[in-house]
Amino acid sequence: MTAFQEPPAAAPDAVPVAVEAVEPTEIPGVVLPGSVPLGDKKSPIDDNSNAALEDPFKLNPDIYAYEPRKLRVITIGAGFSGLLVAHKFQYQHPELKEIVEHKIFEALHDVGGTWLMNDYPGVQCDVPAHIYAFPFDPNPNWTNFYAAGRDIQAYIKATTKKWNLDRDIHFNHKVVNAIWHEAAGHWQVTVLDTVSNIQRDEFCEILISSQGVLVHESWPSIPGLRDSDTLGPRTFKGHVTHSARWDHSFDYSGKRIAVIGNGSSGIQIVPQMAKLPGTTVRNFVRGPAWVYYRAPASQHMGRSTVETNPAYTEEEKERFRDPEIHRQERKKIIARSNKSFYIFKKGETNQAAMKLAAAQMAEKLGHRKDLCDILIPKWELGCRRITPGPGYLESFLKDNVTLTKSAITGVDENAVLTADGERWECDVVVCATGFDVSYRPRYPVLGLDKTTDLASLWADGAKAYMSICVPKYPNYFMMTGPNNLGGHGSLIMSLDWVAEYIIKWINKISTEDIKRVSPTQSAMDSFIRHGDEVHKTLVWSGACSSWYKRGTVDGRVTALFGGSAQLFNRLTRELRPEDFEIEYRTANQWRFMGNGFTRFEFEEGADLAWRGEEQLIGEKVQVIASVTAAVDALD
Repeated sequence: MTAFQEPPAAAPDAVPVAVEAVEPTEIPGVVLPGSVPLGDKKSPIDDNSNAALEDPFKLNPDIYAYEPRKLRVITIGAGFSGLLVAHKFQYQHPELKEIVEHKIFEALHDVGGTWLMNDYPGVQCDVPAHIYAFPFDPNPNWTNFYAAGRDIQAYIKATTKKWNLDRDIHFNHKVVNAIWHEAAGHWQVTVLDTVSNIQRDEFCEILISSQGVLVHESWPSIPGLRDSDTLGPRTFKGHVTHSARWDHSFDYSGKRIAVIGNGSSGIQIVPQMAKLPGTTVRNFVRGPAWVYYRAPASQHMGRSTVETNPAYTEEEKERFRDPEIHRQERKKIIARSNKSFYIFKKGETNQAAMKLAAAQMAEKLGHRKDLCDILIPKWELGCRRITPGPGYLESFLKDNVTLTKSAITGVDENAVLTADGERWECDVVVCATGFDVSYRPRYPVLGLDKTTDLASLWADGAKAYMSICVPKYPNYFMMTGPNNLGGHGSLIMSLDWVAEYIIKWINKISTEDIKRVSPTQSAMDSFIRHGDEVHKTLVWSGACSSWYKRGTVDGRVTALFGGSAQLFNRLTRELRPEDFEIEYRTANQWRFMGNGFTRFEFEEGADLAWRGEEQLIGEKVQVIASVTAAVDALD
């Protein structure tokens, strides 16, 4: 196991703690006049009204510089993102244990987020399993090179229990709205307990959205398929399900099954339905999709295999249980993934990869022209997400699977109707039609401007600073905001970087007497403009219709970061406060300097020598010696 700190010896089953409603006038965790914020430490602020005050320049001799004040943090969502945040607060950053009061509100009944919601037959991650894991506790026991959804969810649950990461989670709690109160300097977050149906207000200085984008299903606009205010009543009498709301109680065997869509979920569902006894399957698609293995599993695994998703042997799993061997294996996969980013650049390399991918797809389709014409794209490889899709293409060579690209115009009692006049009788309609990927919150979020909520602001496309922050939304951070690193490599590593970035702000806000931070409009606009220019050179802005571009062909890329994973990693290492509007809790931004001394200076046995000076001098001497030796060698 690789970890920053050992997990608790025995993590008891966490029970959601009842949370009392807090009146806005009584704010726990905020320093009141004459009170102490942390243990017996005194506050550097004499007045707690968070509005900018006249500074009397009166020094308290007992108040040291950079003394932290306690902050309340609310995280929304308990998938990978929220659990990463929880681990950092509980283990990786022990200095935050006394500073942060943390609550996580999860609308669902369990952890997992995307992987709790998406449990349809065949669901599988298209990122190699060994790098799709918590950085603090990678899993050496993956069954296959690409992990099945059930294995990922089981891993998330086991890791949560092992580290007691559900300590601060309140399950079945849905956020109703979030409002910033400028005078008090905090967020009011209204939550609904969906079990008791009781609504209450919570308060925090820091609000983190850890909600994933692949959670809220998007239903197709087909008249008669479902009851709808705009499309009319349901007329179809068969069974209807969605990939993100799969009905496991229904028996799909022996049924005529219409699968709508050929995105990642549709590509995975079709072969699973096709192999059930007695089924007839028809896939309704709007266009082609790249179903391709960029780097065969054998290339990563170092052994010859023709399997698209080979199983790990027990011997391999045993080797990976050695933390150093496992680290090296993960490192190799990450390095290969990062090196492959060049394939997303428009030009000769991508065109060459298109030819290879098209040839691979044609072979799997038996070189049937009717299938190849519908399924093999003419647009750039990677314009839409590349899906490995084991068994999907081969399914169309079976007698019980057919394909059409004719648009669906409606349904009747027991059939799907298409624009070419066909009526295909069926018992089941599976909607593999994706998600609401607008990034717009599904509840009002009101920042400094109380007239426009965030969802309305993003009506024409979501925009954020570095995918993390939004102008005029103070102390509001997103783990997977618009233009995140979701298109290249493992998203989990980037979530870790974003969490570290947010924690840097939390430390700064706590120790420097800051009331609120948010990026300036000009900084965000410039970031977006530059990213848009980079995207012109990448295939994500290519000639396909993609959810990366909000379902358009020529719209701007709102989903993915304009650059490589290496660049995003470098970018998130620093705060760049010059890009931010920073409001302090008093009129004097230097009040955090306290009495002119740091607490460390007065601790018994403190080493007050300049840290690292001897090491620095030694390094300079070594450099000078190396240069001298090199010059002597030239002579």
